[in-house]
Amino acid sequence: MPSFGHSNPGYGFGGPRYPGTFLLALREALTTLNWQPTTWKGHSVECVDPRGQSQHIGLENMYRRLKREPRESWPKMLVDLLSSVSPEAATPPDNLHDVADQLFVRLAPSYARKDPALDVWSRPLVEGHLSASLVIDYPSSMSYVTEKMIAGSQEGGAYWYDRALANLSNKSEAGCIAMVHEETGLMQAQVGDAYDSSRALLLDQLVRGHEEDGFFVTVPGRDHLLVLPITGETLQMAPWLRAIAGKTYREMPYPISPELFWVRGGVWHLFSIETDGENVVMKPPAAFAPVIARLRSADDDEDGDESPAI
Repeated sequence: MPSFGHSNPGYGFGGPRYPGTFLLALREALTTLNWQPTTWKGHSVECVDPRGQSQHIGLENMYRRLKREPRESWPKMLVDLLSSVSPEAATPPDNLHDVADQLFVRLAPSYARKDPALDVWSRPLVEGHLSASLVIDYPSSMSYVTEKMIAGSQEGGAYWYDRALANLSNKSEAGCIAMVHEETGLMQAQVGDAYDSSRALLLDQLVRGHEEDGFFVTVPGRDHLLVLPITGETLQMAPWLRAIAGKTYREMPYPISPELFWVRGGVWHLFSIETDGENVVMKPPAAFAPVIARLRSADDDEDGDESPAI
């Protein structure tokens, strides 16, 4: 059963090699905890803890957490991160119904959690870019809901997805997505409970009045959600918001996506932005065309000026 602390829910996001000092600090921490490494995979490591439970450790998120801290502090920080996993999270519940009130949704890159051995249930939001998984939340850690657990519950994945969204809604108070830049209208989720990015799934509930045109949304990391309600004025800010997402994605732990998305009525679309030399080219999805037409019409009705063009 894959399990991770709130401070270390790594997706096994990989690619780069890590400095020897980081790997030495990790080995020291594993020795302190008496965790036995069984398989090193470059961007993750499989271990067995003293209880005989398997632990999957994603390295990228931990390295991003540590790299700004003094290197002499890394072993202790790693011990604290790894020991935050509670015993409950390491043991699958016998019945998913018993932990129904602890279920929440966690966003992830589409390629995350694809290891067949992990068997994690997920639902695509934007094919090839973004997906949603279910987690069981514990006081200091969480664990992923697997396909096996869904099958054993006698309910489908959609049932548990809706239940997890309802739980997230219950802990998302009005105003939790707040204005952070009056001039642009930029909004940000500010709860800080490890589910801020997931609140993008509740936009019509939490930021009312934008059902017709929807929102520009970025989820660069687990604890980062930026929202820009779409208007004639904010349409031209899409490249700016995409640039913020890209920078945050590269620098912060628990990365999800550097992309810009258009979300309306709970349906997600990639809103592609590319650079052609010195020019920025916006390539909205086909379904966005009526929004552009409506914004043009509204601008023409107001002052006759030429509206934003893409």
